[in-house]
Amino acid sequence: MSASHAARASTRASAGRVEAALSVLNALVGDHLRRRSNPLEIQFGLYQDGHPLPCSRDAIARAHPSATGKLCVLVHGLAVNEGVWLFPGRRRRTYGSLLQRDAGYTPFQVRYNTGLHVSDNGEALAQVIDALLREYPSEIREIVLVGHSMGGLVVRSACEVARAGGSAWLGRVAHAFYLGAPHGGAPLERLGAVVAWSLRAIGVAHTTLIADVLDVRSAGIKDLRFAHLVAKDWQGRDAGALFDARTVVPLAPGVSHHFGVGGLGRHEGHVLTRLLGDALVPVASASAPGGPLDGGARADVRFFPGIGHVALAHHPDVFAWIEACCSGQTPGEAP
Repeated sequence: MSASHAARASTRASAGRVEAALSVLNALVGDHLRRRSNPLEIQFGLYQDGHPLPCSRDAIARAHPSATGKLCVLVHGLAVNEGVWLFPGRRRRTYGSLLQRDAGYTPFQVRYNTGLHVSDNGEALAQVIDALLREYPSEIREIVLVGHSMGGLVVRSACEVARAGGSAWLGRVAHAFYLGAPHGGAPLERLGAVVAWSLRAIGVAHTTLIADVLDVRSAGIKDLRFAHLVAKDWQGRDAGALFDARTVVPLAPGVSHHFGVGGLGRHEGHVLTRLLGDALVPVASASAPGGPLDGGARADVRFFPGIGHVALAHHPDVFAWIEACCSGQTPGEAP
């Protein structure tokens, strides 16, 4: 390796560590950063090769000179950025690049402040796809949405924004994939809420201080408690509520919804899977549609044994399933 190449690699690695740290910071206190207009806040937008991609016709044409009428949009989860889609040891291989190579989809990745409410990020995603529809250099015929972890909830929220507002892009969404998304809520966040409430209920200065520290966690993290998807789930309500009062949001009409569920054990009934799910999200939460099937919506669930939560974002078995679904094969069938 030449000295210049090594220097560039070192610079990329350093930049990657800084961006990873910013993603964690935004997850923890991103709503506070937004309220204070702090420059460390991550702004919602398209990214390619670690750089912002303006949603303009010229920029899209330069980034994708062979753009097709089929798009896939990848939405990462809590405390990470679009780097989570990279296959280990493969700097440019993601579900998006593989769908481009094998099925002619033009890939787009978003980066966003995961400490904001899911509904805020859902609205931002809906606006970005609206802009893509206006600025894309050719007609968009088909859209595939892939959300990992919290990103799956953001995808569902964006679809609800589009449904309520009559956005044209929703009618072009053929498939939506939810990989380890906590549709039934996240037990760790519910535990955090119970601990904070209990410490505050003791009424001692020291325990109240600890509860105050726990409650600093961001709005995005708190939304995971019951998988809140729309603004009315949190507007004017107690952020520390221990009981579920969320709105039932139907799965977007006319879309094939695919639920990818990871598990630490060798099969779904394995003790590790039953106790820990994919290490962060239980099987029941990741496989629960969380809303009725209306307007021709379809849903299926695929369990991936031995694949943990983070690995769901970059695993060959998961991609084989995604590709099979997009090609019209029966889920689980070899592509």
